[in-house]
Amino acid sequence: MSLTPGTRLGSYEILAPLGAGGMGEVYRARDHKLKREVAVKVLPEHFAGNPQALARFEREAQAIAHLSHPSILAIHDFGKDQGITFAVTELLKGETLRSRLGSGCLPVRKAIEYTLEISGGLAAAHEKGIIHRDVKPENIFLTCDGHVKILDFGLAKSVPASASDEGPTRTLQTEPGAVMGTVGYMSPEQVRATSVDHRTDIFSLGAILYEMLSGRRAFKGDTAADTMSAILKEDPQELSEINSGVSPILDALVRRCLEKNPGERFQSARDLGFALQSICAEKRDSGAARAAHISEEPEKPSIAVLPFANMSPDPEQEYFCEGMAEEIINALTKIEGLRVAARMSAFQFKGGLQDARLVGDALKVKMLLEGSVRAAGNRLRVTAQLIKVEDGYHIWSERYDRDLEDVFAIQDEIAANIVNALRLKLGRQDLPRTKRPTYNLEAYHLYLRGKHFWHHRQPEMQRRALESYQQAREKDPTYALAQAGIAWINCIMAIYGLIRPDLARAAAKTATERALSLDDGCADVLIASWGLGLFFDWDWEAERALRRALDLEPNNIDARCFHSLHLWFMGRHEEAWHEAKLAQESDPLSTYANSLAGWALLASGQNEEAVPELQKALDIDPDYVLALTLLAGAHMRSSKYEQAISVLERVISITRRSPFYIAWLGWAYGTAGRSDEARAMLNELKKRTEREYVSPLYISWVLSELKEEGDALEWLEKALEVRDPYLFFWRTPVFDSLRSDPRFDGLLRRFNLIR
Repeated sequence: MSLTPGTRLGSYEILAPLGAGGMGEVYRARDHKLKREVAVKVLPEHFAGNPQALARFEREAQAIAHLSHPSILAIHDFGKDQGITFAVTELLKGETLRSRLGSGCLPVRKAIEYTLEISGGLAAAHEKGIIHRDVKPENIFLTCDGHVKILDFGLAKSVPASASDEGPTRTLQTEPGAVMGTVGYMSPEQVRATSVDHRTDIFSLGAILYEMLSGRRAFKGDTAADTMSAILKEDPQELSEINSGVSPILDALVRRCLEKNPGERFQSARDLGFALQSICAEKRDSGAARAAHISEEPEKPSIAVLPFANMSPDPEQEYFCEGMAEEIINALTKIEGLRVAARMSAFQFKGGLQDARLVGDALKVKMLLEGSVRAAGNRLRVTAQLIKVEDGYHIWSERYDRDLEDVFAIQDEIAANIVNALRLKLGRQDLPRTKRPTYNLEAYHLYLRGKHFWHHRQPEMQRRALESYQQAREKDPTYALAQAGIAWINCIMAIYGLIRPDLARAAAKTATERALSLDDGCADVLIASWGLGLFFDWDWEAERALRRALDLEPNNIDARCFHSLHLWFMGRHEEAWHEAKLAQESDPLSTYANSLAGWALLASGQNEEAVPELQKALDIDPDYVLALTLLAGAHMRSSKYEQAISVLERVISITRRSPFYIAWLGWAYGTAGRSDEARAMLNELKKRTEREYVSPLYISWVLSELKEEGDALEWLEKALEVRDPYLFFWRTPVFDSLRSDPRFDGLLRRFNLIR
């Protein structure tokens, strides 16, 4: 019997149902003792008198309670009230991996990230003597901020743990011959109903990783018996045949997880994690090798600030750790005589222990700053150490135990200590102090969270970034950076069709004007002003804001990149290329800077020359959507239609069928003469206009390739009337057919889009 809202179980008040499974019903509830929302899992009524079901339910609670890991669902309480047995856990927001896989395969980078987190959680469980035995997409939860939680330890089995462990040590006995697990993800030993150990979870995780990378199950038959037979006797299709983005090394790693013999698999979840980290490092190495020729070894002192490790009890504090490192980067870039690696390049080395020489060679720096942050309550502990790349020795290290409100002072002290350690000659220059952007710490945290989401670049992350910036503004309306963040995110969302241009312009205009009134000498505020002026007001003179931003902060990579873009819009291709190369030299591992260099060449008709530049970005991140889209455009202009279509089909999977990229694919289908498929994309776009905003521009692109020029120009005019900001990109390949129509030029001139 389902519980109704308002039902009380001890101190927990049921608010709403969240879902149900074979072994429980889950509700959102209010914890009146601790004043928080939680999830309450209730044993179904028909199991209440079943001793085995009760034992399994209690066993799951005990298993989770013995584990404390950021990738494992946390349990708060377990009890019985009014004859109802229930468990209380943290309340998660997001979706299951099964739901996410409904949109197809995941980006390679994201699949690896998720697997690293899952393997870490399983390693923690295995070290406590707990085997999950039912690892599957339904039991993997993806939180809204991009992290992973392992759910449902109902089939968990305990094996003898070491004497030092406090976890359970009794072995759960099952009926002889009983098959435990979920068909499709069971290991061969589970299928045979023989004894299992922790390596059974590694097999299941391998099956999940295979599915994340391919979009299809590793083992699937017409019946459960056929699937079990495949697990015992067959190997899945090679991943590289399904997804060209999967390297042979990664394919081999997955196959090792899926070995039939447990002795031939990875022997621990930690070993699997180390192997995945090695693959990540190899990708970084490759990207670094491609970028190495750009810059010569610098003469002046040089440093890279790596992302600080999160040592806080709350895994969601990652945004704060990134923010701490970024603020130190910003402070150091203002010091004359010191070259500082840009954020995006330095942050390519996020996570895990790094070899100092590897990082130093990649970033062309002689010093590394690394550290950790632990924030708990109102206290903050920051450790920092300066490392010499040549030999890995620590030049200086320090620990700061302060109140949370001292975060800006800590950043200043770290910058000062670096200057002293490197013995920089500042002359009469005063050491710049970190400007306190707000006196509201909650607003500061919300702003850092917004920046964290913004750097993820995915559409849903842009919406979360906007929400965080808005919350920061609510906490402190005088916070100029929060206002600028709101303006800029509205601009980006309008460019990619995630919001109607008129709504975005209204929000961006209000935020920009307020930001300028608060701090018109801040580069980020000036960049937001440029975005409003150019993309919404169609004012070419907005370039002045970018020039002023570069005068204030010559090392600001964003301003440099956007200036290249502005010059590109104006048709000044040689100058745009020069600015893009300067950005590349300053930030060699920036996917955006490398893509922009390719973009500048593509715009000037140098299609073949653009490909190597775009490949530099893809060597760093094989799933970087901007580079993939531009690469498809270069292939289209070289009449390599099938290659372009293959890339764009991958892009719409990565972006979960964003209308913007569906339109690109429809355009490519039409250009290649695949009219039926182009028509299908067109119909999907039109259907989606019934429930969400879809730019008229997207429909225009597809119609132009279906040779319906009249309708295409009619939809183009609609896009002009709503002032779609993507019209500034009219030199990209997707406009090629429209641009050949003389009426197109007239429309652009009428709206001042051609200088």
